[in-house]
Amino acid sequence: MRKLNLVAACLLGAASLYAQESNMPVTLGFKIGVPVTDMFSASNTTQLGNTTPGSYTSAVPRYEFGVSGEFRLPMHLRFEVDGLFKRGGFDSALPFGSTGSVAYRPTTFNNWEIPGLFKYNVSLGHFRPFVDFGASLRHISTITQTTYAAGFSSAQISDNAIELHNRNTFGGVAGFGFTFKRGPFELTPEARYTRWANQSFVGSLGSLRTNLDQGDVLLGINF
Repeated sequence: MRKLNLVAACLLGAASLYAQESNMPVTLGFKIGVPVTDMFSASNTTQLGNTTPGSYTSAVPRYEFGVSGEFRLPMHLRFEVDGLFKRGGFDSALPFGSTGSVAYRPTTFNNWEIPGLFKYNVSLGHFRPFVDFGASLRHISTITQTTYAAGFSSAQISDNAIELHNRNTFGGVAGFGFTFKRGPFELTPEARYTRWANQSFVGSLGSLRTNLDQGDVLLGINF
């Protein structure tokens, strides 16, 4: 988490310094949004609330939020750097030990993303439609996996997960939206698609896989 925050601070600081030296405006703000795709997919994943031995369950995260910095470039271009957070998790019911019993393991974690995007704007009166593209870094932190199984008098809590495959991964990002003025604020509704290069979590025999395709609907509020 500290490394991710340092990367975000360095990117924003470097871009801000460049913008100041070039006399280019800098716009800072917040991002809030809703993921529209599940974090996980698998051929034998059951619906949440119907966990059976040998299965995984997961749900679409309910929200995401973060900070944003946008720097104006020549030729109707802008460069945006975001720092986004969402909470993720999954449950498993898997065979445990040699007795054939089942261990139930709820797992939660923090999902951090830092996308850097080039935006091409078109001015249409009060509205500025745009398309954007770039790359993103994802980091998984603060993992908590709790094991409930026969033979344990209390739950066993771990700061890791047996399914963890990659804490860090990169991906390509593309999106579209528009910007308009509302009082002292600029509002930017946007739809984004991210394609990740590899999976953050992988279950036994491929029973849990991180979804490499990610969709998000975001609202930027800039000052």
